[in-house]
Amino acid sequence: MESNRGTANPNPGINAGAPKRRGWRIVIAGTGGQGVVTAARLLCECFAERGHEVVSGQLHGMAQRGGAVQSSVIIDGGISPIISSGRADFVVGLEPVETVRALPLMSSQTTVYMNTTPVIPFVLAQRAVREEGGGEYPDVAELVRCVRAVTDNLFSIDAAQRAAEAGVSAALNMVLLGCLLGSAELPCTAEAFSDFVAARSPGALREANVRAFRMGVKAVNGRGTR
Repeated sequence: MESNRGTANPNPGINAGAPKRRGWRIVIAGTGGQGVVTAARLLCECFAERGHEVVSGQLHGMAQRGGAVQSSVIIDGGISPIISSGRADFVVGLEPVETVRALPLMSSQTTVYMNTTPVIPFVLAQRAVREEGGGEYPDVAELVRCVRAVTDNLFSIDAAQRAAEAGVSAALNMVLLGCLLGSAELPCTAEAFSDFVAARSPGALREANVRAFRMGVKAVNGRGTR
């Protein structure tokens, strides 16, 4: 397993309202091309700059377009990037099926932020073309029920639509990060993370990434699609 670790000097942006606890364990799940690894990197760099010990790793999958990707980010929770069964505090699901793949890492205490827009795997799409009725994506409502059977702390959102409204469909990961940071359950304010995203985004994507992030913050605070 590939892992990264870092600490740095404290910076402004600490969320004073975040509960004191022994670490935060975050799983980011999606498919290649959705920005799973980018989201994990941004979290790691942001919290390391604020003086936290951060480790991350790719739990399984390959970061190629269409393949399953699952990354971990652990803040002040030890030196291992592995999240044990039932120990995830947060799951950020960029794709419905991939969110359900993370079920073994969830418990009743886990908070899940789930994009409801499917990404049809290439193999399934290919089968649908070759064999009539051969490709069938699971019903998203059933996938939502699978998650709710484990935890009631589920916030589902059409993040793909929000990203498109922000101007860049690839900013879907920013929408979900907005939901995560907007919850005020991590030791960094949404405003501070928004500034960090702006500073780390390429010029052409800066405004869209920030808009998408703020849409996620607004959505989770409104809880309109919970």
